Amino acid sequence: MVKQSDVAFRLMARKWGAHCCYTPMLKSLKFLQGIEEEMAEFVTVAGSADRPLIVQVCGRCPKQLADMALLVHSLAPGGFDAFDLNLGCPMENAEAEGYGSFLIEDAEGIQTACNCVQELAAAQALPVCCKIRILASVQETVRLARLLEAAGCSLLTVHGRRRAAKGRGPVDWGAISAVRAAVGIPVVANGGIRTREEADLMMQETGCAGVMVATALLINPRLFAEPCEKHTVGKAISVALEYLQFAEQHLPRPIVLRKHFWYFFRNVLLKDADDDGGLASVRGERMPPSLLGTEGHKFYTFMNQPFLCSVLQFRAILRLMAHKLNVEPWVKLMVESLAGEVPVLSMAEIRRLSGTSVVNFTNSTSCEEGDDWEPDCSLLWE
Repeated sequence: MVKQSDVAFRLMARKWGAHCCYTPMLKSLKFLQGIEEEMAEFVTVAGSADRPLIVQVCGRCPKQLADMALLVHSLAPGGFDAFDLNLGCPMENAEAEGYGSFLIEDAEGIQTACNCVQELAAAQALPVCCKIRILASVQETVRLARLLEAAGCSLLTVHGRRRAAKGRGPVDWGAISAVRAAVGIPVVANGGIRTREEADLMMQETGCAGVMVATALLINPRLFAEPCEKHTVGKAISVALEYLQFAEQHLPRPIVLRKHFWYFFRNVLLKDADDDGGLASVRGERMPPSLLGTEGHKFYTFMNQPFLCSVLQFRAILRLMAHKLNVEPWVKLMVESLAGEVPVLSMAEIRRLSGTSVVNFTNSTSCEEGDDWEPDCSLLWE
């Protein structure tokens, strides 16, 4: 997960049943260059609370990856348990730089990937794992898996969709099962899991050693422990409050906070649209026009603004949501019990709120300072 599996989130996920966590994906060249934004993604904690932990890396140069592994060891000696070479990323950045799933699209790239695994394994003592997506055929996918195993891969995660599908469409459990049967290393199944029940079924049907979950866990970090129930605004507020408790102890960058709130709330704040087929584009988000101007849309747009940079501000947002939106009584009681004598703040007041527990890395853009903050709803009709 890019900019998402921060320490606070990992600790919360472990509390609710995650057995193993990965760091955010680290780009080998940028990490070696000491680029601050990339270096900030790698954070570990002392002790066993965040273990086992796998450092997720990407790149296409074997020597760079090996050098990066040594640097990571020097930054956190004994603080993690394995490296994972991401060969499954389908995003545009991966295409532009030739890593992830774009590295293994031909025989030459596959050989480069195997060389990367060999160099990583030779440079240091910890196991090297890989993550792939299924290829055009089961036979090609099995061949890739065997080549990676021969190169030194100790554990293989298989996402059951092809690259073009990204995170949408059916997941081919049969292809995952075929890979699991063809190699002698543990295989982890990945793709499309939304509930604990689905995770258990995937393990049973594929015979895999484990299941990797990303998107659904970002929406609800309690997924592995909670029964399959409707996700409501109230439940999302409860999840967000708990995450902020971890974030106070292990402070993420502001952009990470905003990204987590995007996942916690998008499906519940924007779910009640009357979609007539038309879509509006607001700040890059495509959504039915019927959502524009609703309370849910206002909160969703507000919590994605760059001037939100502290845990204090996000707590204030949750309290305002509990008062403005239709949430369960127990949620309101929980929010108030944490607020003490602090008054409920408006959006404009939250915008001006100065957080004492975080450095403001952003420059706020101009905005109306009235009682109600109104999002920019300039529309591009599709």
